[in-house]
Amino acid sequence: MKTEHALARILKEMMSSQPLDDISVLEISKKCGVSRKTFYYHYHDIYDLLTQVFLDEKIPNANACENYDQLIDVIWKYYKNNEAFVNATLASAGKDLFSEFIYNIFYTSTMRFVNKYDTAKEISITSKKSIARFYASGYSNSLVYYLSNYKNKTLAGLKECFSFVSNTNLLKSLQKVNKE
Repeated sequence: MKTEHALARILKEMMSSQPLDDISVLEISKKCGVSRKTFYYHYHDIYDLLTQVFLDEKIPNANACENYDQLIDVIWKYYKNNEAFVNATLASAGKDLFSEFIYNIFYTSTMRFVNKYDTAKEISITSKKSIARFYASGYSNSLVYYLSNYKNKTLAGLKECFSFVSNTNLLKSLQKVNKE
């Protein structure tokens, strides 16, 4: 597993300074000190390796967030700390991998929020998952759209994309589901 993680780390570093389309398997292999054959033993192509990057990737403090405002703040901090890498990913055919990564962050966080609010344990797991999928889709798609299309990105601008949804709306959704 060390080779896979080393290759993933090298790809992420390289994408911080150049577009994914300009990176070759040979360059990655050389920087990692392995042969192309070793690369292909572990991965089918660079996009397969990029998948590993996102499997290894974490957003610090995302699991400690208690609401969407805090979550957006930590995602923004992650973005600013990895801006070149994220932008290179969004400008490549690997954009869907970043979208899925962000979706999973929003989904697990929403499930955590829903479970926190459902103190009486009255909402079915199916309803909780439906709510989490709905909110995760909206948040992740809005975030990816914002990062992909806006030139002057700011935390305030990002939060404006989410002005349609709030923690209060989540509570209302849970209450409505609970009544049905």
